[in-house]
Amino acid sequence: MSNREFYQETFSQVHSSAVIRWEDFEKPRKKTSVRRLWLLAAAIGLLILLSAGAVAANLLGLSDLLLPQAQPDASPGQATQENRLSLSGYINTPESRALAEWNDFLSSYDPDGAILKVVGNYTDPALEKYRCYLVYTQEMADKLEEIAAKYDLTLHSWEHVAEDQEAWISLLGDFLGDNTAYSGVIAEDGTFHYDGYLTTDSGTQLDYQFRRSVKGALNDAYFTVDDLSAYEEWYYKTDEGREITLDLGPGRGFLLTDLGDSFIFITVLKGTDQGVTKQDMKNLADSFDFSLLTPAQPLDQSLQEPQPQESGPADLPLSAGLARVLLEGDTFYDADYNRIITLPRFLVESAPEGHQLMADSFAAIDLDQDGAAEVVLRLVLESGANHGWEILRQGEDGTVYGYILTPDELLDLKTDGSYCYSYSTSSGFGSMFFTDTDASGRPQHSRGTAPNGSVDTVTDADGSVHTDWYLDYQAVTQAEYEAALAIQQGKEDVSWCSLDEMQAP
Repeated sequence: MSNREFYQETFSQVHSSAVIRWEDFEKPRKKTSVRRLWLLAAAIGLLILLSAGAVAANLLGLSDLLLPQAQPDASPGQATQENRLSLSGYINTPESRALAEWNDFLSSYDPDGAILKVVGNYTDPALEKYRCYLVYTQEMADKLEEIAAKYDLTLHSWEHVAEDQEAWISLLGDFLGDNTAYSGVIAEDGTFHYDGYLTTDSGTQLDYQFRRSVKGALNDAYFTVDDLSAYEEWYYKTDEGREITLDLGPGRGFLLTDLGDSFIFITVLKGTDQGVTKQDMKNLADSFDFSLLTPAQPLDQSLQEPQPQESGPADLPLSAGLARVLLEGDTFYDADYNRIITLPRFLVESAPEGHQLMADSFAAIDLDQDGAAEVVLRLVLESGANHGWEILRQGEDGTVYGYILTPDELLDLKTDGSYCYSYSTSSGFGSMFFTDTDASGRPQHSRGTAPNGSVDTVTDADGSVHTDWYLDYQAVTQAEYEAALAIQQGKEDVSWCSLDEMQAP
């Protein structure tokens, strides 16, 4: 799975550029969630043959949609290179050139998904305006803005969900005729996509995917093309006099037309092997009233639905055992010194000689993502200097365990439980884990940090020093690491409370 596909699955976006298996569409479509529909519908392998039949001089075909970076490799004996078709129009248009440049950037940015894994389910509020483009770092946002400005294009900022046939007709007029449309998404400028079907005069049900890309905006949708050797292409004038390009092959059919201010691309999910004929394709072309789709009209702002606010982690209640340790003076097991002790006694015995140690504040946070809150106590000396941290957790056996950390072992604690750390030759960020047994299964209560990213300074035998950067245990460049670190640092900080504010569960 590519980093692009992983991000699509993580955030359930509807307009992505994922690769789709044709077998996903073999069964008739049923009405389903638009987010699932168009995650599947984002890109499909196409097979095309440019026939030697009648050619209208003013029409172009599927080969004219090939993005420039995706031309076939002509080297003999090599496998066919995957190609990409623009869904924004023909390749000489600003929209398609912008799409090609954006795809070039994505192909080399975060190729192994290491930065994306750091992002996880976190959404930077500053990137919310780019939610239509699956942007997850500021660097991606800056590049997208740069490309849009270069080609004088706008960026989609919001989308509206059309739930059914009646919704589409209310938005666009009855362009559907005898077609049935399922739910889909329409952007603020009128760019839209939906799944639907038509029963042709021969009784064949044509399941298809319909996309209109309005010109003047950067659209990131494309289809992948594996081969140009199996399908027939011809040109057809509809009953209303519109010129259409049609393609039909063993497994798929295609319809495309330029409406002037927008571009139409329809993918039929069956072909000649399933009984689809050229006449069926003509029926499909005649079934739409394309005149109602031009000029494209922007959506009314009242249709813009408020985006759900990013909610922080749920406030997890403290377990009864943790509350008794903090409020009632119950004992806990000090895992570092193998002793049973109360918190007041722990503070006295852990203080440096000649100093007093206090726990001045705490945070209740799920450090190990097991659904239960741990307590992080901030330890300070009488001078106010940070002396470290005490982690309290209740184990499955009901025992409360304690673990002491130095000041630099837990820095910038975030609401998702992640944090930074720093040692003499290594630093990074990650999340905590706890173990109650050693490798042989014997009881051993310990904790550790699973790094999401780290920087290691290594001194070789000859005395030379070099630095290595890692994300998810994979070597990366310094720039990649710093981009991931910026995401980590941008997450919401945890809230600290006084122990006096703690209440019993």
